[in-house]
This record gives sequence, C-alpha cells and structure tokens, in this order.
Amino acid sequence: MTRLLREHPPIDAELDPDGRLVAIRWNGRREPVEVCNRWRIEESWWREPIARDYFKVVGPRWLALVYLDRTDGTWHLERLYD
Repeated sequence: MTRLLREHPPIDAELDPDGRLVAIRWNGRREPVEVCNRWRIEESWWREPIARDYFKVVGPRWLALVYLDRTDGTWHLERLYD
C-alpha cells in the first residue's frame, strides 16, 4: 500500500561531505536512509516551472519518495510506502 501526501510536507535533508542524501528529519524524528533510485524532472517551463530531483529512499521502518525542489532549494516528502 502507498500513501500519497497531498501537501508534500517540508523535511530536512542530511547530506554527507560528497553531497549524498544520508538521512531525513520529519515530524521531529531523524531517519537514516539509503537511496535506492533517483531521477530528475523539469516541466511546465512555459507556466510555473517544476524542477525536482526525486529520491526513492529506504529507512529502518519504511520506504519513501522525497524530492529536492530545485527552484527554491527545499526538500519535501511526497509518498510513503507500506
């Protein structure tokens, strides 16, 4: 089962010295993660542009889809997988 989050809440991302995602912080909880897959999207450049780097990550208790919004530099949680 998967849970798509409507608001895509902001999260804090922890990167290692090489810039790799190693942990996220959400709801006051730090979760170490391992990146399983990543991809980039850029669309709607003629309207309100979307430029995101997506990361499918696995943690000790769950699998999630997070992204870096490259237009404003913020990280967000988009989906949780059971």
